[in-house]
Amino acid sequence: MIIGLTGPMASGKTTLVEVLQKLGYQLVTLSDMVREEARKLGIEEKRENLMNVGQILRQKGGPGILGFRALEKINFHGGDMWIVDGIRNPAEVEELRKHPDFILVANTAPEQMIIDRIKSRKRSDDTFDEFSIKRKLRREMGEGEPEGGQQVGKCIEMADHVFENIVPFEKVEEEFMKLYNQITNK
Repeated sequence: MIIGLTGPMASGKTTLVEVLQKLGYQLVTLSDMVREEARKLGIEEKRENLMNVGQILRQKGGPGILGFRALEKINFHGGDMWIVDGIRNPAEVEELRKHPDFILVANTAPEQMIIDRIKSRKRSDDTFDEFSIKRKLRREMGEGEPEGGQQVGKCIEMADHVFENIVPFEKVEEEFMKLYNQITNK
């Protein structure tokens, strides 16, 4: 099974990745592919720059290029338990759906909760200005973005399952496992 994860920044996708890795899943991160391309181009790895590099990759290789590359990596390494994290464009979803065992999970949270998480996590590439955070969130969701750009909102609409990550951090694994067990019929 390939579990794809989509959702806005600071919605808790990394926590879900950690839960799945404990179960034996291997990880492919689309953001890492974008970071690698940014390094090749000599571009600083800040969120805004990475969003632009992702857009460049989609312009050059087609909007599903990152999904295509993820499937290539999965096929190369083999195994049947994979996570594809950082899905941000519907064409990536369509590309990944070419695999018969692909399931898309949207990890969501209310906007104010996301803003509070960003302010509290203190990552070096995060801004702490609420207006700037909202602007980045809206861009990531697809506002003002071309078809080949960030379209997380559309990806969420395409999800097979939605995990609304509104529980306290210490309860996330327990709550997500309820959904995981539904997905895998355990």
